[in-house]
Amino acid sequence: MRIDGIGSQFIPASVDTVRSKSSADSFGGMIKDAISDVNELQTNADQLAAKLAVGDPVDIHQAMIAMQKASTALQFTVQVRNKVIEAYQEIMKMQV
Repeated sequence: MRIDGIGSQFIPASVDTVRSKSSADSFGGMIKDAISDVNELQTNADQLAAKLAVGDPVDIHQAMIAMQKASTALQFTVQVRNKVIEAYQEIMKMQV
């Protein structure tokens, strides 16, 4: 019985666009990009909160949405980090 490897013809086009968006074709590059996106969301939420606190004319709905997006993105990032650490610990427990 012959088993052929999976070729690039089976990879959906959406995966290729994610790869091209990354600064590098590596896991580390994708992680850097994701953390950068979370940082941008946090910065935007902080700026809107500061403007709101000072009394600048800011739509409160947009400020709250930005803060919730930043909070959700940070929680997701922390959970991904926790899962990666758990996976690493499980791999280290394996006997060779």
